[in-house]
Amino acid sequence: MAKVKINDTEIEVPNGINMIEAARLAGEEIPHYCYHPHLSIAGNCRMCLVESIGPRGAVLEIACNMQARDGVAIRTDSAQVKKMRTAVMEFLLVNHPLDCPICDQSGECRLQDYYMDHGQHDSRGLDPKVSKHKRQDIGDLIVLDAERCVQCSRCVRFGDEVTGTGELRLMNRGDHTEIGMFPGDRLSHNYQGNLADICPVGALTNKDFRFQRRVWYLRETDSVCTGCATGCNTHVCHQEGEVFRYLPRRNDEVNRSWMCDTGRMSYTEIAGMSRLLTASVAGKTVEPEAATDELAKRIRAAGGNVAFVLGTRATNEANWALLQTVRSNVPNAQVYWVDGNDGGPAAGDKLLLSADRNPNTAGVRLLAAHDGKVGDRDALVAALDSLSLVVVLEDDLVARLGAAPKAAIAYFGTTRNTTAKAASIVIPVAHAVEMDGSYVNRQDRVQRIRRAVNPAGESAPAYVAVDRLGARLGKAPGTQMVAATFNGMARTVTRMKGLDFKGLGKGGRLLVPEPKPATGAEAST
Repeated sequence: MAKVKINDTEIEVPNGINMIEAARLAGEEIPHYCYHPHLSIAGNCRMCLVESIGPRGAVLEIACNMQARDGVAIRTDSAQVKKMRTAVMEFLLVNHPLDCPICDQSGECRLQDYYMDHGQHDSRGLDPKVSKHKRQDIGDLIVLDAERCVQCSRCVRFGDEVTGTGELRLMNRGDHTEIGMFPGDRLSHNYQGNLADICPVGALTNKDFRFQRRVWYLRETDSVCTGCATGCNTHVCHQEGEVFRYLPRRNDEVNRSWMCDTGRMSYTEIAGMSRLLTASVAGKTVEPEAATDELAKRIRAAGGNVAFVLGTRATNEANWALLQTVRSNVPNAQVYWVDGNDGGPAAGDKLLLSADRNPNTAGVRLLAAHDGKVGDRDALVAALDSLSLVVVLEDDLVARLGAAPKAAIAYFGTTRNTTAKAASIVIPVAHAVEMDGSYVNRQDRVQRIRRAVNPAGESAPAYVAVDRLGARLGKAPGTQMVAATFNGMARTVTRMKGLDFKGLGKGGRLLVPEPKPATGAEAST
């Protein structure tokens, strides 16, 4: 740790961090445009100038390029610092267009925010502003307005350092400098949305969100992306029960500050045409309670010829509820789970997108190992011909197996997929943004999801729907309360030892590592 002084307050900070982050730990926010914690230091916006106090007295330096070490002292509020910030703002606004009333970045634009705190407020410009290219379609998700750019170079560094594609470049010189692409180039990678996230002004905006809502009307709920097994941390942005976008939420252990476009755009399924909103039996719409009654009746009639399939898209709590329901009420039934990379062997990448498109494969594997009696894909395939009923929890089993089993199917699910179409009983369950719960990502990190909006239609959280089934069969697992369910599961499952629902926090917690296999010498003792 290093002892530094910020505005006469001495604090200890990690040795080597830059002084923007050090000041943040001290409760001081240093304005900046080009600095980003997960990109290299460019030092070209000069907005983060502070006074560095040393043997030569007070010297202006950029905080982003100052490393914390013992004895470093800075001032962020001196008259000289304030004067320089005002001058930088005036320089940046000399050629900036007066687009604020129609700019979709309004409400999260640092140029607007910093102008109110540090701006000149009186324009001294006499010459016409330099005009640049506006509203350029440069990718599937991104629109570029070069006139609004402040040349912070974040987007350039993102392409060079994160995706390695390097499409965007700073071109020309002086006040004609602008962000652009070479003729014929176009953004084609799966991380375009991050360019809009990191742009501090309105130069790069997301096509999908442009002019949909003013951001100050939106509420944000911390959650986790369910697009693949990585489990990127997200903000769910919503208003009046409707979700308008996902944004990446910083977690240095999982996704840093990024998320892929595949996961980013998955929010569209929440209110999409594919949502299951009503229950059905034999193709006829019924109340969820009636569908549950019919399912319980068929399970009792099937005796030992019924199989239950845990869902790698379902939460830990839902899968635990199903396990408890089966073991308590249908002890002769078999439970299975199906592993597999639904995206295909080439569908992942080296950054965040996993070929496994299921958010809770690791969670189901954990519960299956704990239970000790859960069969795998091969065991399920071998048993299909002897079954009269297969109960599937949030897993597109038919698509995974490549064909519908001869047995009748009952499906707890969120969307209309091939399994839902083949099922004779369908019970709708809530989407991840419509409930609380937890998943285990591919790092074996247990992470929370939080309810942002109410369940759509007649859907309910899957653990609630399964609990109702347990009650119809004779003994409910008591999983209506998600926190109590998780904590009970954590007390029982060895690798979840020490975890509690509230303690997962915003960043999640790692499972206890799997015990190493005993060596020959250890096994013989």
